[in-house]
Amino acid sequence: MANTTTTTLTELVQASIGQARVTTSQGIDLTSVIENRPLEDGKGSATFPRYDSEVMASIAEGTDATATAFDTTAVTITPGEYVLSANLTDLASKRAGMQAAIDIGRVMGEAYLAAKNQAVYALCDGFSTALGTTNTNITEALIQQAVGLLRAAKAPGMLYMPVTPYVYADLLGLYSSNTDSIAASLMENAQVNGQLPMIHGVQPILVDSLVTGTGTGEAEEADTKTAIFSGSALGFVQEWDFRIETQRDASLRANEWVATASMGFGELNDAWGVELLVDNKD
Repeated sequence: MANTTTTTLTELVQASIGQARVTTSQGIDLTSVIENRPLEDGKGSATFPRYDSEVMASIAEGTDATATAFDTTAVTITPGEYVLSANLTDLASKRAGMQAAIDIGRVMGEAYLAAKNQAVYALCDGFSTALGTTNTNITEALIQQAVGLLRAAKAPGMLYMPVTPYVYADLLGLYSSNTDSIAASLMENAQVNGQLPMIHGVQPILVDSLVTGTGTGEAEEADTKTAIFSGSALGFVQEWDFRIETQRDASLRANEWVATASMGFGELNDAWGVELLVDNKD
């Protein structure tokens, strides 16, 4: 089936793509805090080299330096396609027009963002070091313990903790249960800005676009496996970004709208993440 190229359809597609871009830009995107790498042309996967830490030692004056072999390993991530399609019938297009295209773009943009967030969140269930128990709310002590383990493992940079809305509510309780001035200031900031401040060097990230999965982050699960990790612990590869294309289905009297992306996700360094099993929805 050949793609239609009518001016009206072109305008509708542009409106749909525009709305999808707005939708994704306004949401939380977990891939923005982990290592990103575009896929090179002609390549089927991307390689993330990992270097071991080395030691710089003192040396006597006039002494030749001995070269140290930098040991490296590599993690390869292969992207795969994600797709969502919908049919916009001629009647719907004629009667709803531009609004139908905008709504399709919004829904497709939300689905794209949710797919990325869910894939990153699911990786939280893969870290070998695990803390927490079922039916137990997240605690400050749990966060402190995870941070200690990560810093001992020399996890670099900022630490992140994606959370569902239910775990977010439990985190707010950690502040409200403390009556000192610092806790009150942090609580006020969370209430005004809708974003939790850092806790022991960890940035909580509220992710409300977790719409699929079982046991590793679905919003309605009783327990959830989140994690605290360095941005260098996980990797994201983009082969091509989100795009919307159309093709005509004459027998259906409709245009098929197809949103696709090709992307891959993976763990780069197991020691730089700690899984947290905590109560989610009471």
